[in-house]
Amino acid sequence: MRTALLNIKQRGAYHGYVAKFQEQLRLVPLEPTFAKEIFLKGLTSAKLRKQILRKNPQTLEEVIAEGFAEEALEGESKSSQAFTPKKSSNGDARDNKEIRQNLQNKPRPQKSKCINCHRGFHKSEDCWVKFPEKRPTQPSDRKTRSPNQPRRDKTDNKAKYYALIDKLVVDENDSTPASLNE
Repeated sequence: MRTALLNIKQRGAYHGYVAKFQEQLRLVPLEPTFAKEIFLKGLTSAKLRKQILRKNPQTLEEVIAEGFAEEALEGESKSSQAFTPKKSSNGDARDNKEIRQNLQNKPRPQKSKCINCHRGFHKSEDCWVKFPEKRPTQPSDRKTRSPNQPRRDKTDNKAKYYALIDKLVVDENDSTPASLNE
């Protein structure tokens, strides 16, 4: 257990690593400063580790709190970068905003049903009603059987069964081993 805590590494999100580390620390108590160093060593992001160490936290709780604060700032900066409009060639971001609003208000083309059969969303030149020869062929036994019926094989199992029985039955008059090898 102690080695698991000493070698713990962040494999997923920060909050998952914190929860796992605190659970391990609850089972195997360590000196607070040593626990802080082990926690920082297990972080995968060197950038996050540096940002936490810049604040010079004294306890493990402060390290964890700084980590959450840095993660929140990172998330906010990513989301604000994702939604900032790019500047157009003349440097005015309002043009892009207007274009985006016009695209959102523009009605999208609706899919229309086939004019021949009024069933599906396909081209009229592929319609099975207009061109029955374009309909895919189905196996013959599939058309006649209902879903609850078992599949019929083309071979007659009853005839096979009787043929095997005839081979196994030894004639009372001829009981030599050669007749069994036919």
